Amino acid sequence: MSISKVFFYNPTCEIAISNGTLSYMPNKTLTKFEQDLDLLSMYFASEEDVILTKQMPDSKFLRIISDAGIKLPKIIKLSDILLHPDSLLPNKMELHPWGWSPRIHHIFKPLKKYCSEQFLNQPNSYWKDNHKELYSRKTALSVLNDFLQNNNNGYLHHDKKAIICKSVAEIDALIKKWKQIIIKAPWSSSGRGLQVLRYSYLNESITQWIKGTLEAQGYVMVEPLLNKKFDFSLQYYCDGKGNLNFLGLAFFKTNSNGQYNGNILGGIPREIKNFLSEQIIKELSEGMLKELKKSAISDNYCGYFGVDCMIIENENGESLIHPCVEINLRYNMGTLAIILNQYIHKNSHGSFKINFKPKESFDTFHDKMIKEYPFKMKDGKWFSGYLPMVSPFQNKNFGLYVLLTNKEETVL
Repeated sequence: MSISKVFFYNPTCEIAISNGTLSYMPNKTLTKFEQDLDLLSMYFASEEDVILTKQMPDSKFLRIISDAGIKLPKIIKLSDILLHPDSLLPNKMELHPWGWSPRIHHIFKPLKKYCSEQFLNQPNSYWKDNHKELYSRKTALSVLNDFLQNNNNGYLHHDKKAIICKSVAEIDALIKKWKQIIIKAPWSSSGRGLQVLRYSYLNESITQWIKGTLEAQGYVMVEPLLNKKFDFSLQYYCDGKGNLNFLGLAFFKTNSNGQYNGNILGGIPREIKNFLSEQIIKELSEGMLKELKKSAISDNYCGYFGVDCMIIENENGESLIHPCVEINLRYNMGTLAIILNQYIHKNSHGSFKINFKPKESFDTFHDKMIKEYPFKMKDGKWFSGYLPMVSPFQNKNFGLYVLLTNKEETVL
């Protein structure tokens, strides 16, 4: 009997882990973000799988996605499945939230009796006390330390690594040492929970944020503000039994404050090829794989995850690789980029981006984009133009879309 997967999009999993309570609820903006993009897990699913949503998508959008070659899974509202699990759920299944947390385990508790024995034997089928630390930036720092001990040439220098701080005084000392710094909350992702200091002092609002984070989470991570050139990630899959596989690279962009902007599609961007040769990629991905297998992740986590990296330039103008900025133990946009690349024509490239404009709905944005960038396919693949990845017909504040070009057209 085949085992169906049941997917659910919960992008606030790291915040929920930090909060730690079963009753945690995202704020109004994050709740809307989670609801508006709740179909993203669909792109990982097969026709036999189930997607749980906060709201049902409209048939017009589903036709657009189906015409683009996406096989549609079964889509059910989460509220319906919690009320009528016997009639709506497959007999044996696996639960696949975007990310695990005490909150999502609490939500899924009534569904676990329908899960397969294979799923229930996975290390993250239940939340355990040691899981919280697994998802912290401290775990990523430990992996980074081990990697740099065995791989020195061409990588971040040891004196530029993050340092754990438990007081404002310790942070002040690092400002004197590094001048410009980034302060990071231990449990955060996608650019949330960061404070970038481009000046050599702590103002009142930053100091209050630090004190609040120290009180809530116990410590902060502080690192020098590096001269970053490019962001990319290493994508892996772990089976929870010590076996890890490297899936490939993903390339993304962030704003000046380190917040996620979008992913690049269609292979290695031209401007990065000079820095990432096949040999460098092989050494980096295999070296990181070796350290990840020795870490607590290998036996305590099952699923996709990404290791964020950077190409940086040091004071001497030398290009180096930061091999482990953070580890995202969840489905992530890098994994999604690898999935979407399978649909893209070999001569095309582009990006997918989250759309948010406070005074403009995704519906209005969509109406403009389909006129300016009509979607085209070639040889059964996505060739050029604009394609919405969530419905643009439901008055959403947040949207996500793909925009492609090719050698025959203007570069984006």
